[in-house]
Amino acid sequence: MDDARKLLDSLMGQTRDINLEEAKKSKGENFKKDNVCKFHLLGFCPQHELQNSKLTTKRNLGECRKVHSDAMVSEYKKHPDREKYRTEYEKEFLPFLEAQVREADAWVARERANAQKASANASEKTTISTMPDNVKEQVDALTQDMNKMMASAEELAEKGDIEGSKFKVTLAEEIKSKVQEIEEKHPAYTVTLREEWVCEVCGTRTEAVTEHNTTRFQAHFTGKVHLGYAKIRDWVKDIRKRQRDADVVRSKKEESEREDRRKRRSSRSRDKPSKEADGAGGEKKAEAADRKRRRSRSREDRSARDDDRPRRSDRDEKPRDRERRRSRSREEKGRRRG
Repeated sequence: MDDARKLLDSLMGQTRDINLEEAKKSKGENFKKDNVCKFHLLGFCPQHELQNSKLTTKRNLGECRKVHSDAMVSEYKKHPDREKYRTEYEKEFLPFLEAQVREADAWVARERANAQKASANASEKTTISTMPDNVKEQVDALTQDMNKMMASAEELAEKGDIEGSKFKVTLAEEIKSKVQEIEEKHPAYTVTLREEWVCEVCGTRTEAVTEHNTTRFQAHFTGKVHLGYAKIRDWVKDIRKRQRDADVVRSKKEESEREDRRKRRSSRSRDKPSKEADGAGGEKKAEAADRKRRRSRSREDRSARDDDRPRRSDRDEKPRDRERRRSRSREEKGRRRG
């Protein structure tokens, strides 16, 4: 039932059972749901691709029970914030992939040890027969008959029946010739134990390549297990590279921001003494102006006192005329000051 639902989700999308209004509201955002496989959105779910391989039952890949939907992939690729979600999903994906790489490396180490143990016994020889089982049964029967004939020949010789003994020996020799004829048709070979080879990518141990098994050896590199683990290792390299590049860009941006802040602080430091100098110069100018005004008022005051002092020429003036003249003089000075 779950498999059928996943198949429908992958073909028709997860919104096939909801009403039109709800579908419109969630359109383009369904890929964010928890039951959607985010690794599949990125482009590779190892559990999904290797679920039927012969070695996955021995590894820790497990089974992905989430939805692998082409409709969700299309939504994800069209989303305006795709890069943000890609970075988020890859942060979760990388530890999972790295765990699979560690598991594969452990398999490589174990299988290499097993291969070395077999290689240590390579000096031992074994006989490999090409004789079919039914022919072996025939040879065994003939060998038993031959042994019986030889035993009978010995008994007849002990009893003094020389002719009978020779006849039994002749029959035994004929049987022996028949056995040798059969064995020549099905020869046996004495060989050493076969050398084994371990794949550094997926950890599979197999027979080493020879002139007789080249095709079978090459088939390993196109198998699902090897291609799956090769893809896992490639994805680890690619994600790490993208993360390093992003770190470099972020570091350069932060360095640029720090440099801008440093320049602004330096600029403010240069402007401060200038302003202080301008302030000091303004104070000096103000003090000079005040001294000038004080000297001017002092001169005017002395002039006023001189005017108020009676001059010799004024002694003959009448008091009324003298007062008028002094009044006009004070008015004139007041206008000049104004």
